[in-house]
Amino acid sequence: MEYFLIVDEGTTSTRAMIFDEDGNLISSSNRPLKTIYPISGWVEQSAEEIFSKTIEAMEDAIDQCGCTPSTVGITNQRETVVAWDSQSGLPLYNAIVWRDKRGQAMCERLKSNGYEPVVRAKTGLLIDPYFSASKMSWLIDNVPDVSDSLKKSRLKFGTIDAYLIWKLTGKHLTEPSNASRTMIYNINEMKWDKELSEVFGIPMDSMPEVIDSNGDFGNSKYGKISSVLGDQQSSLLGNMCVKVGDVKCTYGTGAFVLANAGGSKNPPSDGLLKTVAWSVRGKTVYAFEGSVLSSGESVNWLKRISLLKDEVEMEALSNFVKSDGIYFVPALDGLGSPRWQPNARSLFLGISSSHTRSNIVRAVLESMAFSVSEVIDTFKKSGLDVSNIKVDGGGSKNSLLIQILSNSTKTNVERSKFHEMTAYGAFLMARIKNEIGEIANLKKDFELFRPNENIDKIYQRWKMAEEISINWANLKGDDGYETLP
Repeated sequence: MEYFLIVDEGTTSTRAMIFDEDGNLISSSNRPLKTIYPISGWVEQSAEEIFSKTIEAMEDAIDQCGCTPSTVGITNQRETVVAWDSQSGLPLYNAIVWRDKRGQAMCERLKSNGYEPVVRAKTGLLIDPYFSASKMSWLIDNVPDVSDSLKKSRLKFGTIDAYLIWKLTGKHLTEPSNASRTMIYNINEMKWDKELSEVFGIPMDSMPEVIDSNGDFGNSKYGKISSVLGDQQSSLLGNMCVKVGDVKCTYGTGAFVLANAGGSKNPPSDGLLKTVAWSVRGKTVYAFEGSVLSSGESVNWLKRISLLKDEVEMEALSNFVKSDGIYFVPALDGLGSPRWQPNARSLFLGISSSHTRSNIVRAVLESMAFSVSEVIDTFKKSGLDVSNIKVDGGGSKNSLLIQILSNSTKTNVERSKFHEMTAYGAFLMARIKNEIGEIANLKKDFELFRPNENIDKIYQRWKMAEEISINWANLKGDDGYETLP
């Protein structure tokens, strides 16, 4: 029996799971990660902690299994950037997390200088601080250790997968699903783009070599690394979205909706992104994507301000009340797809003295469904036939949330009975030798949710609240204070 050790390095925790060759989960270990908020809009994590927690989780999973894995797979939070020195191997600054907004000024400057059409055409992305390039530029411009390492030709950049590969094997490698999230990778030519690297001031020789998603990433003491995918693309594969038009939504810190676009060279519709899903033996599969930046993070915020104990309580409180006219806009980190308004901020509308904590929690829950529904609407407007949606991630365990999603999209929703679909996708990629068809018999069982209530009126009023959030953000002056019209 062959065993596969899969690392799922997420934003809130690092997990290690061992699967047998039939896709059965044998053991699992989880380590929470700390998030650092130096100032408003900045989000960081310790790269050293990420690596040490990864090792702890891997070794614990192996101890539980009592087996010797032959293959290692990695799936990871995307867009998060690490800079390190090639000689010492040490990080030169904290990892800058995908949610971080410090690159906003640079992005606005580039947009005003007319660069967005070029970025859009080459990368499938919009100019936004969410992606990696502005983070790397900021590190070069603002961290002396980074600029010093650059002068000595020792600077290495990478998303989390590249950093872990370096630490485990000493090789500076990544693959297309992660590279395509940097804003300097040309997804048409499948290589780092010289023009964009120069625009952002990022030396190409500091970037990792890009190989196939199931390529040879080197040998580690835990086994050969032969599978790497960004977490959302890994979930797409884990949910067996292998046909053009297959759609999945992962409810994590954010909510990420991807549709398999096959080998299409067509650009994405307005409000959507185009990204690389995976590359196997040089054959590239693309995906269209909608990214909701605050989903599970809205739940975490409720917990931080003591309105909620945990996710289980959220469903319990929401099951017996309606939002009763309260609307919540989940813009804690700005609005992603399809609005792309980084300056928008969260708000509650419609609260009266009769409302309770339960009504507020229910409104937040509904926002987690409606923000994904808006992305699905955009898919449909682009001509994509969305006949069902596959969901996974921690938030998908909330059955009420998934039912509201089914109702607001008027679409059947499939929820896998196995919840770790991101890790499962990395396992499936490791199982592929030549083509996707080799894993067809490894699909997991699922539960089906069908639309059972018309909630159009609530959903449409929620979109009105979203417009108010955007307009309120646009009232801010240069000093950050509201400027009255």
